[in-house]
Amino acid sequence: MAGQARESGAPGDAVGVDKIRDLLFGNQMQDYDRRFSKLEERVLQRFKDVESEAKRNLEMYESNAKKQVDSLATQLRNEKDARAEGDKEIDRNLREQNQALEKQVRALSDQVSELERDVADRINRNDHLLREEIKQRIESVQMLIEKVFSDLSNVKTDRNLLAGLFVEVAKCLNQDPVGSKTNSERGWKVS
Repeated sequence: MAGQARESGAPGDAVGVDKIRDLLFGNQMQDYDRRFSKLEERVLQRFKDVESEAKRNLEMYESNAKKQVDSLATQLRNEKDARAEGDKEIDRNLREQNQALEKQVRALSDQVSELERDVADRINRNDHLLREEIKQRIESVQMLIEKVFSDLSNVKTDRNLLAGLFVEVAKCLNQDPVGSKTNSERGWKVS
């Protein structure tokens, strides 16, 4: 029975203990409950504020990161375009310089060809003039040699005359009545 009284009194006892507790600590507990509720609300509100601030900061960070990435991508595209344009400009300059050099080489080649023709013409003219001059000098030398031979022949003829004259003189001397000496005695030779 005592066990039954306890069993039957147990729920009643629990309600009684709650009532006693309520009477003793009721106002304080309600005050604690209110404080805990307010604290919980403030913590939840602060958590929501922190969460929204973190979300805002994260969004700002993402936005800034995206802007920076976009800016870097734009800079890279601009640099790539500038380099491509620079490469095109360099290619254009190289082609122009190559064409200018080719023109200069052709012009120099034409000048060299013209100089070769001019030199060949000069050599031919000088060769012709030199041949003509040599021919004239040969003719002049031949004429001089002929004149010298002619002069020598004339001189020889004069020698013949002179020799004949000497012979005549010798004959006359051989017939000289003045002295009794002959030509051979005098030392003259008569041929």
